[in-house]
Amino acid sequence: MAKKKSRHTEPKPSEFHTTPFSALKGVAVAVTSQAVEPNRPITRPEPVEDDSELFLRAMDDVKRLGRRDAPARAATQTQQVKPAPGRAAAEKRQPELDRGEREAFSKAIGQLKLDVTFSDQTPEDEELKPLGANRLRQLKRGVVSVERQLDLHGLTREEALEALPRFLASAAAHGEKAVLVITGKGNNSPVEPVLQQAVLGWLRDAGRKLVVEFAPAPREMGGSGAFVVFLRR
Repeated sequence: MAKKKSRHTEPKPSEFHTTPFSALKGVAVAVTSQAVEPNRPITRPEPVEDDSELFLRAMDDVKRLGRRDAPARAATQTQQVKPAPGRAAAEKRQPELDRGEREAFSKAIGQLKLDVTFSDQTPEDEELKPLGANRLRQLKRGVVSVERQLDLHGLTREEALEALPRFLASAAAHGEKAVLVITGKGNNSPVEPVLQQAVLGWLRDAGRKLVVEFAPAPREMGGSGAFVVFLRR
């Protein structure tokens, strides 16, 4: 009797199962209940008024002007902008006046004669005149005597201008009415004309506090080479 062949059956592959939360089996989780707030009433935003509505509300109290008020208002506005009488004419005349003033000023300046020339010599129109008749009469009659004199021959300009005020102050302190200051004519020495001009300039300017009058001496007292100086009392 023949033997039956035994069948070899291969085992079936096991199905893949995964249980990721199997480790958490038996773990109790505390569930916290959140407090549920009661329902609040919903507040709706107030409607925003339109610009036109605001303008109309602001203009509720404004009264419209009648026709009778219009002419008065127009007249008031006209008076406010009306220029002052004569102003336009004055503005038109202003350039003409300015032009006339400038021309008159230029003409006046042109007529002025300004002398800015400096010189050590006496100008011709400022030459010293002889003493007046009254002064000459006083000298000749001896009413005014010249007892003191200062001779500046041989001095420099600086030395002469230093000695002159001391001499005049001393004579005035002693009651002298007139003195004689000799400078020389300058015919034989170039220094003497310089001294004469220096003394002349000092008597006209700084010597006014001490001197009343001065002039070239008479011929018998030295002539143009000396000055007769009348002192203040």
